[in-house]
Amino acid sequence: MIITDLSKEFHPVPKPQQKNKTENKLTTIKKQSKKQAKLERQRDKDLIKKGVCECCGKFSNRLDPHEVYGGSNRKRSIKHKFIKLICEECHSDEKVIKQLRKDVQKEYERKHTRAEFIAIVGKSYL
Repeated sequence: MIITDLSKEFHPVPKPQQKNKTENKLTTIKKQSKKQAKLERQRDKDLIKKGVCECCGKFSNRLDPHEVYGGSNRKRSIKHKFIKLICEECHSDEKVIKQLRKDVQKEYERKHTRAEFIAIVGKSYL
C-alpha cells in the first residue's frame, strides 16, 4: 500500500509542548504590596543599622531588623513592635530565633495576658 498524502499522519517537527499553568504560578515572585512597603519604611525609620546585636551582644556594622513572628504574622509583628535588631549570624541560627520568640512573648506577657498574645500571634511559644 502506497500512501500519497502524508500531511495528516507525518510530523517531521515535534509539536511544542505546553507548560502547565501551575508551573508558571510557582516561579513568579509576588510583588510587595503598597501597605507592606509602607509598614517596612515606618519600621526602618526608628531602627539603627549599626550597633550591638540584641541576641549575642557583639558589635556589628550591619544589623538586620528581624520580625520575630514572620509569615502571616509579619504585619502584626511590625504593628506590635516585635522587632529585634540582630546580626547576620544570629539571623541565620534557628535556635536563636526560637529563643527570641519565647523572650518576646515573656516580655509581652508582663503587661498583657497570655490570651491576648494568643489572639495576636495565634499560639503560645512557652
